Amino acid sequence: MAKKGKKTAKTKKAKAGKLSAKGRLLLIVGILLGVVFLPTSTLLFIGLLPTIASFLFSIRGKGPRTSTVFAMNVAGCVPFVIKLWSGGNDFDAAVEIVTNPRYMSVIYTAAAFGYMIDWVVTGIVSSYLYQRGVSRMKAIKNSQQNLVKNWGANVAGGLQSQYEDSDDKKKPQKDKADQ
Repeated sequence: MAKKGKKTAKTKKAKAGKLSAKGRLLLIVGILLGVVFLPTSTLLFIGLLPTIASFLFSIRGKGPRTSTVFAMNVAGCVPFVIKLWSGGNDFDAAVEIVTNPRYMSVIYTAAAFGYMIDWVVTGIVSSYLYQRGVSRMKAIKNSQQNLVKNWGANVAGGLQSQYEDSDDKKKPQKDKADQ
């Protein structure tokens, strides 16, 4: 039985580096489309570098950070893709857009907003969840104190000091040196 577990772990490691048939097909189609639509794919590849970096270097990989950066990054690229398409869709126009610092700063600033949105939302959600946990913990302690009051100290199972009123803990105790 232990051998079976080891065997599946080895096969999972071996399959992790390989693409499935569907993955290979998508890769081939993507490369062909990139070659056919070279000006657009060049602009999108260089424009979406922050998304690629987020995907490759993020611990969570396919998590919400990559999705947020991708959405904002695409929003930054779309006006320039439309400009490319309306201007003839040739490689020189794509290079002109990519080499223009103003255009690239707009695209990369949009990706930076994706990072900021992720950072702010993560902070807000974690703060909310922490406060919800603290209030839940207070509610549980109150219900435990009510159980001790109603049913006696034996209901605490020998842990009655934990459920006594917290007023005793808040009062400062006098030191022997003060007396």
